[in-house]
Amino acid sequence: MHRLSLVISGCVLAAAAFAQGPRQMHPGQMGMHGMMGHRNAPVPAQAPPALRRFACMSCHAVDKRSVGPAFAWVAWRYRDQTQAEASLAAFIEHGGQGHWSGVMPDLNVPANDARAMAKWILALPAKSPPE
Repeated sequence: MHRLSLVISGCVLAAAAFAQGPRQMHPGQMGMHGMMGHRNAPVPAQAPPALRRFACMSCHAVDKRSVGPAFAWVAWRYRDQTQAEASLAAFIEHGGQGHWSGVMPDLNVPANDARAMAKWILALPAKSPPE
């Protein structure tokens, strides 16, 4: 299957899975990758709790590609923007068309959680994505 089709189908599954709002992930539960036959990346201990609540690691990893871009790549993309935290928080909060030819579903992330996640992502060591 074409890579873009996989990303789109993964995002459609994510939107359907989260249509009823956020849910708490418990140890042993499968997120989106579990539904698609992949394992969730572990949530870093220092990450905001919302990263777990919204199952972000189902589509993202800290420093490598998954369904979505690595968080370190996101930090790299926003590294020189003066309004980086606000821009990234708005994207996390509302979803939309991503820079890496994918779609971030609107998971109804509260603004305060989106800001906490954006701040955490932007504090990661920025890493240039592979070409």
